[in-house]
Amino acid sequence: MMRPGIAVLLYALAAAPVQAQERPSRAPQTDQTVPVSRGMRLAIENYAGEVIIHTWDKDALRVQARHPARTRINIRTGANVVNVSTNGPAGSVDYDITAPAWMPMKIEGQFNYVTIEGAQSDVSIETVRGDIVLKGGSGSITARTIEGEIQVEGARGTINLSSVNQGIRVTGASGDVAAETTNGSITFTRMDSKTVGAATINGNVSYEGTLADNGRYTFTTHNGDIVMTVPETANATFTVRTYNGEFGSSLPLKGPERSEIKRGRRAAYTLGTGSAEVEMESFGGAIRVRRAGAARTGR
Repeated sequence: MMRPGIAVLLYALAAAPVQAQERPSRAPQTDQTVPVSRGMRLAIENYAGEVIIHTWDKDALRVQARHPARTRINIRTGANVVNVSTNGPAGSVDYDITAPAWMPMKIEGQFNYVTIEGAQSDVSIETVRGDIVLKGGSGSITARTIEGEIQVEGARGTINLSSVNQGIRVTGASGDVAAETTNGSITFTRMDSKTVGAATINGNVSYEGTLADNGRYTFTTHNGDIVMTVPETANATFTVRTYNGEFGSSLPLKGPERSEIKRGRRAAYTLGTGSAEVEMESFGGAIRVRRAGAARTGR
């Protein structure tokens, strides 16, 4: 039989997140602004909490933080970097930071929920548990989490995204994009990229966007479907393979009759000149190629 004290403690822990959401936002214990110059980058180390970064057109970095009373926020400015970290007892720290849009950023920690809006330079985010939301970013962009979802919007450059137990969503991106997860789906929307790769074990892969001439697109899943929605005017060669699913298209592809395709064997279809290379492989799911703007009919 559970003792009353333990029962009360467990109830309090379970109710804590709800109570925290209901409390009004308190004033930050730390609010400091430091000047920065172009060529400097921002590096944040936070064990647990929330990191929210906005951007402005000032050459200054404002750090606001909510944290336990005995925790101290360290802002150290060097020749090329501004380091933000903490001293004191272990505990969560919630940051609300405003940085120049041009400033490269690197955020690391164990249990962080990270949101960055308006970045116009390199961005690197790594956390063990927590969601990542990135709006903007240009150049080298990296987002990695194990227990968290990744959402990227409007990024440009070399984009590398990795999760383990959640999905990945990319919207309006351009450049070279690679996304990988184990237990989650990968969704691309309004894409304008020449190189895109996506791989998942237990999840679907969905792509909607353009196919660049001479571009390369690779989509693989073990237990999921692959759906591509592209313009009929695209020029691409689609190489498909499915072991326990079917292949279908609403586009005028040229290739072998579907009845002639043996399960597990590769089949190639062309659209237009066939310039772009598109590889799609699923072990346990269906593969579909759809015309952009057409209603979803399941074909």
